[in-house]
Amino acid sequence: MAFLKSEAPNCDWCPHKKTCFYNFLGDSESKKAWREMRVASRFKSGEIVFHEGTPAPGLYVICKGSAKVYKSTRTGQQLIARIELAGDLLGHITLLADEGPYTGTAEALEPSVISMIESKSFFDFLARFPDATRALLRELSRDVRRGENKARDIAFKSAKSRIADTLIRTARPQGKSYPLFINIKRKDLAEMAGLTLETSVRTLHELELKGLIKREEKSIKILKEEELKRLASSSS
Repeated sequence: MAFLKSEAPNCDWCPHKKTCFYNFLGDSESKKAWREMRVASRFKSGEIVFHEGTPAPGLYVICKGSAKVYKSTRTGQQLIARIELAGDLLGHITLLADEGPYTGTAEALEPSVISMIESKSFFDFLARFPDATRALLRELSRDVRRGENKARDIAFKSAKSRIADTLIRTARPQGKSYPLFINIKRKDLAEMAGLTLETSVRTLHELELKGLIKREEKSIKILKEEELKRLASSSS
């Protein structure tokens, strides 16, 4: 997959910059340096950004779309560690840990644009702009918090609450209509919620019977967003 300077979107025009690492950089000089470092590539749904066990050439930022990060067993089973959305970083944990091989595989969940910053350039950037370390710590803290929240949810939330939370967190607005969760495999949804496939499918059916969602061929439409949010926040 070729990463090119010409494919890198303009960060200042990006609709996702409010949640992006770029937005938390201190001044215009550091932001300019960040923009100039990036190269980018377009990924189709299902394309691999990086493979588990391969060397880490740098870190990535999702400019458009989304990706899942998963770990594989020797028998080929997959466990989704997290879902990253537009504005999120990929590969940064491995890069900061020891610059060893990636400990998971990243795969685009939908047509996506993903930028890459080569590792030496990134560390030179941190040395040049020490305040950027604070933005990086923010990203790492958010990763830790999400991991803690997922562990809590698995321990205390019902299947309905976990499915509702997963749908709300990953929903995408479609114009003026209700948010849609697009092109999601039922297996991926189950793994994201920490449920078996059978439990996930049964729970989606129950939510549909209650009129909270509508399942379509390749998407799930959220019909009652506020009710689904209340369900997502409830514990068992």
